[in-house]
Amino acid sequence: MTIEELEGYFTGIELPDQIELETGVVIVDVPLFLQSHFEYIKDNPTLKSIDVFILRLHKAMDVIEAKNQA
Repeated sequence: MTIEELEGYFTGIELPDQIELETGVVIVDVPLFLQSHFEYIKDNPTLKSIDVFILRLHKAMDVIEAKNQA
């Protein structure tokens, strides 16, 4: 999934106030989390460190989808 596709996914859905990405990792401001992650990725497209940011975005997508199916 490209960054544009990920961004489009999050733009097209109702976001929860907070999510738990994994045990002990709680995002308390989902819109701010998304904004900061997309900004970092766009500002640093050649850095290897963006892989972690992309991974967290995918985890967030999985958690939100699981919540919506429950």
